Amino acid sequence: MSPQSLEEFLANLGMSPPSTSERVGRNILSARVTAGKSLQDVAAHAGMQVEDLKSIETATRRPSGSELVKIAEALDVLVDRFFTGI
Repeated sequence: MSPQSLEEFLANLGMSPPSTSERVGRNILSARVTAGKSLQDVAAHAGMQVEDLKSIETATRRPSGSELVKIAEALDVLVDRFFTGI
């Protein structure tokens, strides 16, 4: 029996894989927590509203390219960190 892909495994459970927006949001959240920074700290440094950053982390809103750059700068990481596992 060959190994299943993540998509096949989740489909067998009646679930769908996370969207790209969900993965990016989770990676931003993970980077923020790892850096020990609050939503308020990162949003202020990135010139964003806290609600906007929270919406990006929870994938209810897609970030623009410039927002990704500003968030990465606020977290002192490279933008590609947000695309890990995609």
